[in-house]
Amino acid sequence: MGAFETGEACQEWKDEYDLPFPVVPDEDGVLFRQLTSGWVPWSILVGPDGEVFFSENEFDEVGYSAAMARLFEEGSQAPPQPVSTDVAPAPGRPSEAATIVILGGGVGGIVAARHLRKRLGSSHRVVVVDRSPDHVFASSFLWLMVGHRREEQIRRPLARLSRKGIEFLREEVEEIDLDRRVVETGAGELSFDYLVVALGAQTTPETVEGFSEMAYDLYSSDGCRQIHSALEAFEGGKVGIVVTSMPFKCPAAPYEAAFLVDSFLRGRGVRHKSEIHIYSPEHQPMPVAEAALGQAIETMLAERAIHYHPLFAFESLRPETREIVASGGRAERVDLLIAVPPHQAPDVVRSSGLLGVSGWIHVDPGTLRTQYEGVFAIGDVTAIRLPNGKSLPKAGVFAHDQAELVAKQIADEIGGRECRGRFDGKGFCWIEIGDGKAGFASGQFYNDPEPRLRIARPRRIWHWGKVAFEKWWLRHWF
Repeated sequence: MGAFETGEACQEWKDEYDLPFPVVPDEDGVLFRQLTSGWVPWSILVGPDGEVFFSENEFDEVGYSAAMARLFEEGSQAPPQPVSTDVAPAPGRPSEAATIVILGGGVGGIVAARHLRKRLGSSHRVVVVDRSPDHVFASSFLWLMVGHRREEQIRRPLARLSRKGIEFLREEVEEIDLDRRVVETGAGELSFDYLVVALGAQTTPETVEGFSEMAYDLYSSDGCRQIHSALEAFEGGKVGIVVTSMPFKCPAAPYEAAFLVDSFLRGRGVRHKSEIHIYSPEHQPMPVAEAALGQAIETMLAERAIHYHPLFAFESLRPETREIVASGGRAERVDLLIAVPPHQAPDVVRSSGLLGVSGWIHVDPGTLRTQYEGVFAIGDVTAIRLPNGKSLPKAGVFAHDQAELVAKQIADEIGGRECRGRFDGKGFCWIEIGDGKAGFASGQFYNDPEPRLRIARPRRIWHWGKVAFEKWWLRHWF
């Protein structure tokens, strides 16, 4: 059954399939909003003894199917206890010449490497591995989209890390062998004493048939340049911004994109001939946060005549008719389509044994340790369960703070010191609304029972604060 079903419909469904258990109606969508992030299901399996056997607030058909198989295999046996990710520091770690390998040259990887290099002596190796020669500051993609940045302004060569005493290996990560404690790359094996997985979330637009023919990718530099060219040539019509699946990086980005497109089209004098529509499976913007934040964004959208379509469960594209199609068959025609592509853990992580049932790496929320000794994961590649059962959003601010904490833990462990620090779930983000203004949201995501956040009304000072942060970040870390 779906959300918002009536009691009568639930009873008919129960009778049709002769179900021996109750089917609970949710006519007002109260349970739906508490147990989901839009059309992301919260799957719960209860064992014969009444204990929860499996619980996950993500799309995870494989994990759910495996849990079902175990449930039937084990019958009335007690369900297995989850593997603890709170691993005690291993004795006998090398204190004189450790090798710390960091996979990924994004925000988390760079911050971890710099802090480790600062804390450790020169006898210890800090190695960053990434297939790209450059770090690209993805937070500025939205400005690239509307022509406020050129790509060279937000790129920095990762080879510059060598100036800081950090080794950079430009290679594809082909395999993570946790038993042998080596990383396989195109240049051969790289052994590690500590491993920090900071590979981020992999976008997969190629998994959506017709994506390249019809949609522009909001989450790539190439896609944002293409969006800018398309907006420059746009003479009016319907602009669509669609979220194809959840979870996705930077939860505010689709809404910021809508605000910036609105501002750009007004600047070109064609806004009066245009419509802007957002289609999202979420029930409100940024649904992990408290309802007031989502409502504030909805109000700002309405003030700018941007049409918001929540609970739009994307299914497919029809390039021949320029339609986006929802799972119920509803189709919307657009003239220009900006899309958030599907996200998943990188392939090398999916084959490593690190993956949890959510499809991401599960870590201890405070230490970022995996269940493997000396192996940490940070940033978008992780799934961290919040007290309300939903997942910590995927955002660079969290990767940054997690990286600092992990670097401190590793350095303290190597130095024989006790590390008392913990990642606390605090975060913030700017929300660009165009016309040189931005809002600012900040708060505590680990707050129980719900994240506690506040949003400052849009002002020019917040926009310039984001500009200053971008300049500082690219200068400071390189």
